[in-house]
Amino acid sequence: MADNNNFDKEGDRTVLEKDLTAVGLFGIQDPLRDGIKESILKCRKAGITTIMCTGDNIDTAIAISKNAGIVTDEEIARSRYACMTGKEFREAVGGLKKI
Repeated sequence: MADNNNFDKEGDRTVLEKDLTAVGLFGIQDPLRDGIKESILKCRKAGITTIMCTGDNIDTAIAISKNAGIVTDEEIARSRYACMTGKEFREAVGGLKKI
């Protein structure tokens, strides 16, 4: 670590970042179940708000919600409450209370 200044500066990484070869990179996505988009649309038309709770990363959750029709880009831009992490939700409702 002494040779690279503990990676404090951008240039310090050059000790490791030379002659690298990318072996492979891929991503997968589970498809939505049949009928999900149609069901969400029916709920919207009926005035029902669909809320998805998941343990996924927030970016993954947003992508899934958009694909399913639960939220739109406009809703996300309009409201900070359209998509949030558990921590953000707890803060929005006043935190955890011990009884």
